[in-house]
Amino acid sequence: MLMLNGKELLTERFPNNETKVKDFENSIIDGQNVLEFKYTTDADLITLMFAKKRIDEFAVPCTLFVWYMPYSRMDRKIEGDLFTLQYACNFINWLNFEKVVVMEPHSEKTMKLLERAIAIYPVKDWLPAVQKEIGFTENDHVVFPDKGAAARYADSGYANICIMEKKRNPITGNIEDMRLKEGKVNPGSKCIIIDDLCSKGGTFAWAGSILKSLGASEVYLIVSHCEETIFNGKLLTEDSPISKVYTSTSIMCKEHPNIEYMDVNVANYAKQ
Repeated sequence: MLMLNGKELLTERFPNNETKVKDFENSIIDGQNVLEFKYTTDADLITLMFAKKRIDEFAVPCTLFVWYMPYSRMDRKIEGDLFTLQYACNFINWLNFEKVVVMEPHSEKTMKLLERAIAIYPVKDWLPAVQKEIGFTENDHVVFPDKGAAARYADSGYANICIMEKKRNPITGNIEDMRLKEGKVNPGSKCIIIDDLCSKGGTFAWAGSILKSLGASEVYLIVSHCEETIFNGKLLTEDSPISKVYTSTSIMCKEHPNIEYMDVNVANYAKQ
């Protein structure tokens, strides 16, 4: 799905499944245009190309706002598979946007491959609002589920930090063990786990169980991106250690009592 300056671009399908894009000339402005890109299928990439080429006909500047960078999981060359993140980034570079704003890139490689790109981390902006909502105090904790998250949010400046450590099987990549590496959980404290992406949520459920076993009374999760596979896991079940999930509509917007969708001010982020 694409939006230009806050207005959704309308598409249809030809009988042979080719993409038809309805003209959006009235949405193009003389100043800085902002094209929002929400990936759902590969057809969105074709629509992105058509949209940018149409905008170029007016010789006006355009910023691309990427809600979630597709193919982020394939961020390296693995024998037998293509390095598809590289090709997806090359495609965006070819479209020649004045600036590309990527919301919480799942892979560090994304920002190295994209040209004229910046990354934004709305989790940092959401955290104070979530803390206020749950009654967060000095006794409570912000928790990083691994060293990657700890490094990503190192400049957050929050006290009472806890860092988890995960041990992966070197062959399968599956997580085999998890423990609290740094910090101490205060008895009766509330914990907020922050990270970039949630799929089924098994890792977060595991982390939540550990935190509760160490004395936490409530555990919450903030992630920039959440996939619909969360409904196939145990994170939203009645016995889940996670009280609530805070996320964006970057990938999904399916409702659930324990999911709260946070606002993303695209216009402000696009100006950075």
